[in-house]
Amino acid sequence: VSGPGGAAGEWKSTFPGKYLEGGKEAGGQLVDQRLLPRIVEGEVRMQMVKDTLFAIIHKKPEEGGMSAVGGIANYTFYTPDAPEFAELRSKFEGDIPEIMNAMGLGGEPLPILWTGDFIPVDGHVAPYVIGEFNCSCVGISKFGAACGPDKDLSNVSVEDFLEGSRLTDLIGLKAIETLDELKEKERAKLPAPSAPKYKLAVIGFTAPGGASMNTDKDKTGVRYDSTPIANGVIKAGASCDLIDYTPEDHDGFASKVEAFDGLIVRINPGQLSAPGVPDGAQQRFDNLMMSLVARYRPVWSSPAVQTQMGAKDALVKIKDLSCGLPDTLAYYTTEELEAGFKKTCAFQPRVIKQNRGSAGEGIWLCWLQDKEYCASFGDAMLDDGDKIKLMEMNDNHVEYHTVREFLEFCVSGPGGA
Repeated sequence: VSGPGGAAGEWKSTFPGKYLEGGKEAGGQLVDQRLLPRIVEGEVRMQMVKDTLFAIIHKKPEEGGMSAVGGIANYTFYTPDAPEFAELRSKFEGDIPEIMNAMGLGGEPLPILWTGDFIPVDGHVAPYVIGEFNCSCVGISKFGAACGPDKDLSNVSVEDFLEGSRLTDLIGLKAIETLDELKEKERAKLPAPSAPKYKLAVIGFTAPGGASMNTDKDKTGVRYDSTPIANGVIKAGASCDLIDYTPEDHDGFASKVEAFDGLIVRINPGQLSAPGVPDGAQQRFDNLMMSLVARYRPVWSSPAVQTQMGAKDALVKIKDLSCGLPDTLAYYTTEELEAGFKKTCAFQPRVIKQNRGSAGEGIWLCWLQDKEYCASFGDAMLDDGDKIKLMEMNDNHVEYHTVREFLEFCVSGPGGA
């Protein structure tokens, strides 16, 4: 709760804790989901382009690990019709409208590129449950060789370029499809069709600080997968420009985007809050994007979709669906964390996830030590002095602490008594 110092004790984690800092409005939260032991068998990632499954990726942690992030996993790629996952695919595709409704997003277009990561589970109404949604700025791995200040798309192999282009071509088709659907739904809200059929733009941003603050860029200064996405849109029959958001000239940017029928945002989380960026840039950008959505100009993904679907507490909103777990909680205050964690961790091993970060930092696996779990959720509560084993998912390091030390770390950070 409090980060370094105080009653949290000493910690090996390189990250500062304080997961509730700033309160709910500033993104301070923890999500408490049951730790599923079959995670060691691997996660099943459904790679979606709008409502179409493009690929199935099985991500198996390296031997002895439980984390499939940060390159510490073995990847196996499957086609959408892989028979091993036919039942999961059918159920997931059928659940998508319910998932969007559960998060209050029933009227929003699906993200243009997003994933649902599933974990196998025993004793549940469904064989898999959602571990995470990713929709903010999902990378296209086949173009990954182009990422770096001295690289560009010429560094991508022909085989990877063709496979990556197959994905970005589908992105282009689905962007046009969405515009067609909106035109059918609200014909008066869109301009008359012309050649090209629609005008789109891929929106990027270059943070101050050079290459170290822009690790998603190639040597031209553009995000490494933005050009292929624009090309996919162009192949589908629309124009597509690459433009950067300019927080120092917000009004000029707002005027510029009025010329486009839809926007594909490719700005990494946190870049608009980086050092040197004008204060409030993220909020002004988000407000502008939502004003476009309100006027039937699709934005992929809109701030509302990113906030509702990409936030970890999306898992709480779907907890009563077959793809969720009913003992999933979200904590926004110290009091909620104190009461909830002592009850959930007495029942089953846990996964505690902070809302910020995307590479496993602040995601803790928690096991009860020297004490049996209770039979049913709510039958028991842990004491401050009960011992727990913890593993942080960014690097799989293990620590042993009391319940009180963990709660103090989550609020105040490491260090102290």
